[in-house]
Amino acid sequence: MSVFILAAMLVLQDADAQASAADELETSAAPAPATDAATLIAQIEGRLAAYGDTVSQLAARTARERYLTELLLPVMARTDLDDGARGEILLAISDSIRDTEASNSRWAARQIEPDSFVILWTENARLGESLLRLAERDEDNRRRIVAALEPIAMNGGYDGITFATMADAFAVSEDRPQPYGTATHCVEGVTEIWPLADVGAVDAGRALLGLPALDAGAIGGEACETSTSDAD
Repeated sequence: MSVFILAAMLVLQDADAQASAADELETSAAPAPATDAATLIAQIEGRLAAYGDTVSQLAARTARERYLTELLLPVMARTDLDDGARGEILLAISDSIRDTEASNSRWAARQIEPDSFVILWTENARLGESLLRLAERDEDNRRRIVAALEPIAMNGGYDGITFATMADAFAVSEDRPQPYGTATHCVEGVTEIWPLADVGAVDAGRALLGLPALDAGAIGGEACETSTSDAD
């Protein structure tokens, strides 16, 4: 067969392959965003109905925290207070601030439903981040937060290494094997990787987060003095 004919056939095959790939991409591409008024109005009203109350409560709760602090600071800065007044005021109002913050953290955690938080995050990531900031202040919310963030991180909506570190640190705090291999601990004066939950599945899990395969042999080896766990 002629070299020119063979080359032409290869070019045609490559063109057909590229066309097929293009057709496949077009088929799997996300639908174009709506441009008609009726659809867009329905989207806006739907999101308002779904998240309007949450946004309003979030704004009110965070504003109350700020307001308490704004009320306290000018008083504490005064130089004409009675003896002992500053400490008494600080104790009383600090308790109110702590109670308010604790209440807000519990409320935020209730909004972070592990089964549906990915929907809220997709619709309004800014709202999701604000709820996370409040909920993260209470260590008791960590299980809920890790469970809610996992599908988001695996879909690329949350930084992979940040989530992996968070999930591993939570496992370590419960004295469980870690899923992603980011945590170390001190063993007889030398850091070692914290035990893995599933050695055979760790690379697959890391890949879902956009992380490279784990090189366990390259982790640890530094001198240490305590048995506390560290993020690698």
